[in-house]
Amino acid sequence: MDPSRKRSTAQDVPLLIEVIVPESKLYTELLEFEKKLDATIMRKRLDLQETLNKPVKTKRTLRIFISNLSHDQETPESDDDEPRLDSGPTPSWTLKVEGRLVDEANASAYKNRQTSRKFSSFFRSVMIELERDSNLYPNGNFVEWHKSTNQADVDGFEIKRHGDENVKVKVILHVDNSPERFKLSPELADVLAIDVETRPGIMMALWQYIKFHQLQDPEDKRNINCDQKLATLFGQPKISFPALPELIGRFLSPPDPIVLEYTVRVDKPYHLSSHCYDLDVELDDPTFKSKISNLLSSTSLNAANNTLPKQIHAQDEQIMQYIQSMQNSKTKRDFLLRFANDPADFLDRWVASQSRDLEVILGESHVNLEEQRRADFYNQQWVNEAVFHYMTAKNQKKLQELLGGHPQPVPPPPQQQGGAPPAGHPPQQPFPPGMAPGHPGGRF
Repeated sequence: MDPSRKRSTAQDVPLLIEVIVPESKLYTELLEFEKKLDATIMRKRLDLQETLNKPVKTKRTLRIFISNLSHDQETPESDDDEPRLDSGPTPSWTLKVEGRLVDEANASAYKNRQTSRKFSSFFRSVMIELERDSNLYPNGNFVEWHKSTNQADVDGFEIKRHGDENVKVKVILHVDNSPERFKLSPELADVLAIDVETRPGIMMALWQYIKFHQLQDPEDKRNINCDQKLATLFGQPKISFPALPELIGRFLSPPDPIVLEYTVRVDKPYHLSSHCYDLDVELDDPTFKSKISNLLSSTSLNAANNTLPKQIHAQDEQIMQYIQSMQNSKTKRDFLLRFANDPADFLDRWVASQSRDLEVILGESHVNLEEQRRADFYNQQWVNEAVFHYMTAKNQKKLQELLGGHPQPVPPPPQQQGGAPPAGHPPQQPFPPGMAPGHPGGRF
C-alpha cells in the first residue's frame, strides 16, 4: 500500500462518501484502519532498514581443547640396564591450545571454513605460564601473545620446549568483547544484580532501577534523589543525569580472564586433556541481514515480482469510479428534487444562471436585463457610487460650458459586472438626468 498515492486520489473520499451516503460509517472506519495499517507497515520497514546498519549478533559456543605431543622421550631404565652415555636427540614436548565453534560442521552458513572466524580472533591476549624449575629452565617459562591490527588470525597456538618431565601449565585467555564489557564492583553489582555487562547495558539497568523506585526528581527531571543504596554507593544524596557516566566509571573494571589448567605429560607420544572448555561468544550473523534484505526487496512496491501494488491500485481506481458514479447520481437527484419542491423558483434561478453562463461564453459584460427588472438590483452597494460619479461628471461638463471653455475629459464611471464593453458592442450611452446608471429607461 502506498499512502502518498492514496492521498493524491482519495484524500476527500471519507467526507464525500459521508455526504452522499450518510450510512457509510463502516467504510469510513475501514479507511481509518487502512491508514493506521499503512503507517505501521512503513514504520516497520524503517526499523528493518535501520537494523541493516547495525551489527546483529548471534550467540555461539567456542570449544577449547588443550593437548600435547612428546618427542624423543626415553623409556625408563631398569636396574639391570647400564646407563647410556651416548648423546641422542634432546627430549622435548609441544603444547597445543586450539578451539573451534561447536556447531560449525552442522550450520549451513559455516560450511566453508574460510568464512569462519579463527580461534585467535576471539581473544585480545593469550598468556601461557609454565611451572618448571627455574634453575634448569630459566627462560621461556612465560609466553604472551597480543592481538595486533596487521596480524593474521590462527586456529590455535603451539609452543615447543625441551624437557623429559611432566609440567603444569596455566593458560590465561583475555576475551575480546565487541562492544566492550566491564566487570561491576561488588557494591554496584549488588544494586543492579548484574556482574558483567556493556556500558549501555549498565546505564539501562541503572535507569530501570531509578524508574522502579521512583527516584527521579518531580520538579527537575534531570536530578535523581538517591535512596539508601545509591547514597551509600555515590556518597551524595542527589545526583544529576549528566554526571552518571562519570560516576559509574569508577565502579567498572576489565572482566576477569579465563584461566585453564593443564598438565603436560611426556609418558606417551600424544596426550589430550580429558576436559574441554566451552566459551559463549557473540558473532555477526551473516544470514540475518540477507534475510532482512530479501524481505525488504520482496515487499517493496517497486519490486518486479510484486503484483500487490498493482492490485491495490486497480481496486482504488474502481472505488473512485464508483464514487464518481454516486456523485453524478446525487447531482441528478438534487436537481430533480429542487424542481419538484418549487418549480417556479427553480425555473427562475435556472434561467438566471443560464443567462449568466451565456454572457460569460459570449464575452458580454452589460448588465443582465432580467436582473434589472427586479428592485433588488438597485439596492446593491455600487449603485450609490455610480450615481455619484455620474452626477459629478455631468456637473463638471455643465460648468465648463457656462465658463465658455472646453470641457475637460472626465474618466467614465466604473463599469458594472465585467468592466469595459467588449469589442463589437456600442459604448454605453449617458443616462438622462435623474436616472441611475443601468436603468433600462423606465421599463419595469
